[in-house]
Amino acid sequence: MERKIRKIIEGIKKIIITGIFSFSLFSYSQNIDIYEEIEGKDLSGKKTEIFYILPSTPFTNITFPQMPQIKIEEKEIEKEKTKEKIEKKEEKVEVEKEEKKNFFTIKLGNFATKTFDINYKDEKINIGFSTFYTKNYRENSDFFYNRFYFSSLKGPFAIDFSTGKMELPGPITNPFKIERDFSSLIWSFGKNLSDFNFDFSHKFYFVDERPFNFINLNIDKNFKNFKLNTEIEENIFEEGSIFSIGEYVVFEKERFSGKLGLKFFSGEGFAFLPQFLFKINENFTFFVNSDFEIPDLLKDVITENWKELKNEKILPEKIYKGGIRFELKNIKFEISHSYNMIYLWEDYDSDYLYEPKREEFNQTNFLLNFQIPFSDKLNLFAEIEKNIFDREISFLPEDKNNAGIEFKNKNIKLKLWNSFLGKRHFIEGDLKSFTTLNFEINYKGKIEFGFGIYNILDEKYEIAPGYPGEKRKFLFYIVF
Repeated sequence: MERKIRKIIEGIKKIIITGIFSFSLFSYSQNIDIYEEIEGKDLSGKKTEIFYILPSTPFTNITFPQMPQIKIEEKEIEKEKTKEKIEKKEEKVEVEKEEKKNFFTIKLGNFATKTFDINYKDEKINIGFSTFYTKNYRENSDFFYNRFYFSSLKGPFAIDFSTGKMELPGPITNPFKIERDFSSLIWSFGKNLSDFNFDFSHKFYFVDERPFNFINLNIDKNFKNFKLNTEIEENIFEEGSIFSIGEYVVFEKERFSGKLGLKFFSGEGFAFLPQFLFKINENFTFFVNSDFEIPDLLKDVITENWKELKNEKILPEKIYKGGIRFELKNIKFEISHSYNMIYLWEDYDSDYLYEPKREEFNQTNFLLNFQIPFSDKLNLFAEIEKNIFDREISFLPEDKNNAGIEFKNKNIKLKLWNSFLGKRHFIEGDLKSFTTLNFEINYKGKIEFGFGIYNILDEKYEIAPGYPGEKRKFLFYIVF
């Protein structure tokens, strides 16, 4: 029986791979979950910003995870969408005369950091080119890249190409100079019909003279009360390939939505993947989520100069998570528990570069975000996260939080906040907790410009053992 199943899967695999490479090499791009495209989410930010100049303090962003990726068409949501459309139309009328289609952006900072962007955007297309360079805050840690991107805003078609070079400085105690060349081509293509949709995506990386391919085909068939979803993936590495196929049933009611799936990975077997979202009332939501996917570890390797990827296949990560979320005006609270089989970064081979390794552990997570408005323009905010692991875990912090004040009016946005990262464990020893104080201000009118200072007090910390964190950093940008 098992041999028959494997023969069937291999047959499907050959048909799909043949079909995949008959498509034209144009389409959507970026590191976007295919369901985000299907659900029609606003993905313009993800599609236009890669390697954006931001402080690289690890783990300091705290966001609530997305609920199970299920299309929910409740009446309340439709009302909100209608309201948003009306507001957007009103805003469009107000700024129509001043709306620009061509943008030229300059970003400058210390450590000889500079970026130049040229962008054209209208109601149909978004196209641009950018170049980035920084000497960085350590010797032998230069980073450079060029990027071209194009996307159709009215149809599922785009392409994103980047190429660059980074220097690997090594730890302070044993510095070295290694150069890493990289390039990436990320594209996808789709077609949406009345009751049938398909999306194809391909991510190609070439890092350290090694090719990596991530191919995905997603097919939806809509019925009256439910939707069938088929997902086929092929991940090709020098060390071999991993094939997967998943079948899902998606259904939805007014307050309850679900997605039940069965997914197969070659060499890993089958996994049952349930996803449920139950809105108990306007304040409480109960959710169950699951994931069985190949992670994109190459994004880390081409942006972090202390990581490497060894000569091995990237295997799928598996996550099962359940919890409850409470929302009330300016407060969000979530408690969840999860089983995780995911990659964590550690220097397992003692070569002073950190490689990924799959680890299994259980985690209980608490998230609390709240705002205290002093006026309609001034807010005090806090984002707090607490993790409890069932054993000692490398790399991941138990605590992190951000707290500060934020001022907004029609043209100006100002933010002053403090970021805290708790103790982290590594084989070489524990890294102590630290805080950084940060400030940003930007003005948006006929010309947009902004200024930021990160790690204002020049706090000394490590992002990994032997690798010091960034010193005080200044950034300035202007958009014409």
